[in-house]
Amino acid sequence: MKTAKKYYIKERNNYQSIYYCAEGQLSKAAAKRMENSIHGINVMHAFDTEEAYNARLAYLRKKGERVLT
Repeated sequence: MKTAKKYYIKERNNYQSIYYCAEGQLSKAAAKRMENSIHGINVMHAFDTEEAYNARLAYLRKKGERVLT
């Protein structure tokens, strides 16, 4: 049985700035690969529903965080 893909937001910290990337739906394996980085740190935040994903993106933007799409 296939599992449903989750929605992901990548938190990128490159030691000079922190920003977020809206990645959309990804498999768990693809999200794990995106955590690897030569410079800085990537943290993948998973959301079960598109509504929760969009709510977090809206919250980050409202808070003044840099969000890339």
